[in-house]
Amino acid sequence: MSRSTRILVIGAGAAGSAAIRELAQHEEISPTAIIETEVAPYNRTPINKAVATGLLDAYQAHLPALPVPSIRDSVHAVDPLEETLRLRSGARLDYDALIVATGSAPHSLPPNTTSPAALDSGRVTHLHSLDDALRVRAVLERTRSPRVLIYGAGMIGAETAGILRDAGCRVTLAASSPIPGVSAFGSQAAGQLSQAHRVTVDTHFGHALTRLDLVESELHAAFTDGRVIAADLAISALGTRPLSPSPWGGAIAVDSRLRSRDHENVYAAGGVAVHETDGTTWRIDHWSDAEAQGAHAARSVLSSLGHADAPEPYRPCALYSAQIHQHLYVAAGHTGRFGTTRALSTSPLVLTHGRADRLVGVSGLDAGSDVMGLFRVECGRAGVAG
Repeated sequence: MSRSTRILVIGAGAAGSAAIRELAQHEEISPTAIIETEVAPYNRTPINKAVATGLLDAYQAHLPALPVPSIRDSVHAVDPLEETLRLRSGARLDYDALIVATGSAPHSLPPNTTSPAALDSGRVTHLHSLDDALRVRAVLERTRSPRVLIYGAGMIGAETAGILRDAGCRVTLAASSPIPGVSAFGSQAAGQLSQAHRVTVDTHFGHALTRLDLVESELHAAFTDGRVIAADLAISALGTRPLSPSPWGGAIAVDSRLRSRDHENVYAAGGVAVHETDGTTWRIDHWSDAEAQGAHAARSVLSSLGHADAPEPYRPCALYSAQIHQHLYVAAGHTGRFGTTRALSTSPLVLTHGRADRLVGVSGLDAGSDVMGLFRVECGRAGVAG
């Protein structure tokens, strides 16, 4: 295949950067990254851990320069039938293979929950991007002992509650569920973490947020039980949704080699990709898994062009962790509601996650060595069987 073979990668975050670096090892092809004009590619991992609290400056989260040409523009729409895409600038590009690695966007609060004055105040935010982190940081820097309301206690909300408390904030962690975080951690881990939240920060679980207003210089958050919580900053942490250009406008369904199920020569990786196993759909939006998916999608592209053997079916195998108050949550592989969960021990909590008699993931609280040991022994360097 000649150098005229054009592979376009939309996005340069975890999945996009990993895909580009995998492709760049092959001189006979010409990959090009399409990167949003306004933002330099960055690592999302330290956003809540370090940038929001001032431990790192924004530029320190930027990713290394890519080893291939890039186009600083945004994609307006893709035409999979014509195998072209149109940029916001009006330019049109042809491709032989396309990898969509556009990631995710945070779920918003329900419509009409937040008043215009509260939105305009700069005191209501997500914690998903560098801009979000800098918005949080600005409030913390100008407010003495700031009161922070975090709505949502999944991975980001739970971890951020402890981080901001340690940074001197008065934190209230709220969630509509009486035991929040079940979808992120599973019921057993979520139960233990709920207790940790209650003894470490103020909590308001089991009641939904109904209204967020700005009253003079503070936010007033009203809940279904009638309680009103005053805060200097409100962080919405309700998870993420896939983000992609037209014609998808959201999730892209992929097969076991990360090829689009609907369009030839289109691949997707990271938070935008939705997988299916035995009739069950699933999506993982973690940095380390996105990197693995990006590299896997690139290997699938190389195989389709005759430059490599076909990769094995994609199986989640990334290891990730979160420090939540006094607990360290560690997980490897697929730990969502995907099959059968079994407790190997309860103190410390160690869980195996299986489907059809196959191990698909391992997770635990304060059991990092146990989780990593099971990961190495049962899963091997190739990762968890899925």
